[in-house]
Amino acid sequence: MFNSQKPSDNDLPTTSQLIKSTLIAFGIASVLLVTAILPAEYGYDPTGVGELLGLKKMGDIKTSLIMEQMNDSQSIDNDNPAKNSNALVEENIDGKQDVSEVIIEPGDAIELKLEMKKGSIAQYDWTTLNGSLNFNLHGDGYKGTHKSTTYKKGRMTSSDSGELVAEFDGYHGWFWRNRNKVAVTLILKTTGDYIKLKRML
Repeated sequence: MFNSQKPSDNDLPTTSQLIKSTLIAFGIASVLLVTAILPAEYGYDPTGVGELLGLKKMGDIKTSLIMEQMNDSQSIDNDNPAKNSNALVEENIDGKQDVSEVIIEPGDAIELKLEMKKGSIAQYDWTTLNGSLNFNLHGDGYKGTHKSTTYKKGRMTSSDSGELVAEFDGYHGWFWRNRNKVAVTLILKTTGDYIKLKRML
């Protein structure tokens, strides 16, 4: 059996050396926290190093996904429009009718969709104030169906209108992105045969 030799007192670090090593390790950890972890995980980059290394973009994506999950269950309440200042809701005899007004800040995006059954039809009309938006009119099936489709898309568009026919059960609607340097107001009007208007993002 191999017996290791007990180190001498001279080989062991002194108390001051241990304190110095601890302080150095703490300093390195603090630098990494500010320059790498915060930008990569939360999109917060106080030093600007995270953006140079491409870490801030990663954090922005993660934060955006978290917000999307939080907003997934937040629908526009058709029974009480006072709960959402961005939506004015009115019921009509032929089906649903909604008017939504939303302010989109520079670089931000919003997604509004109609929950519809296959073959149901809705008419829509949207316009913008103070700028144009990139948009994608698409549909996604209910979770687990793996169904998706794109109806229409455009870049720097200030208005669009038409008829939306659902290709399958699920959520069908719009994703808008503001690439301007100023906030843009979006006004969406929908009428027709759908279950509800829902804010996805």
